[in-house]
Amino acid sequence: MATFNAERRVFDRLRADCSDEVRTQYENAIRVLLERYNTTIYENRFVVGGAVEVFTCAILRSVGIDCTLYSSQEAKGDILLPGGKQVSIKGSFTGKRQGVILMNKRGGGTREWDTATLFVVSNVGIVYGTPQMVGSDDVKDVGDSLVLRYPGLASLIADPANVIPMDIAVKQPTEMTGFSHKASAAVARQVLFETKADALLSAFPT
Repeated sequence: MATFNAERRVFDRLRADCSDEVRTQYENAIRVLLERYNTTIYENRFVVGGAVEVFTCAILRSVGIDCTLYSSQEAKGDILLPGGKQVSIKGSFTGKRQGVILMNKRGGGTREWDTATLFVVSNVGIVYGTPQMVGSDDVKDVGDSLVLRYPGLASLIADPANVIPMDIAVKQPTEMTGFSHKASAAVARQVLFETKADALLSAFPT
């Protein structure tokens, strides 16, 4: 059975050593991200998730933790720590009492949550959790994904030792979707601009 001792030490160091300046920068980065890329638009969820992984890797490195981004190479973990240890990053930005998707199963079969996870939760902060810290009933297979049900997340949040309090923003409401960037359109426009594709830019859909 995994013990997650190294992962716990990483979280405890972040909780102890993160400066107010860095904490504020992390909060602001997530706030701007959620303002620009409304996760009501499905494709934006991947962009937001990936950006939060980058922000979280940066905040860990700001306190001297040796870590690298890893999600492009490994399905289970998002951040690689020394010794081959992994930490997964999962965001919950609705501000509602709801569960968090631990992993998309990408087809049938059984999957298990077996990676220490940092949950970035609106109105709460960064929350540390492992499979051993919640009940077996708190993790539910819903067919295409594995979900940590809200009671399990709430039990983690209830212990102050598991939480780095932060002012994590709530995502924009659904009715604000029309004012949001769409990830693919933003990338497409940037590429057209860099390649000086003036004819395509002049015909770019708005």
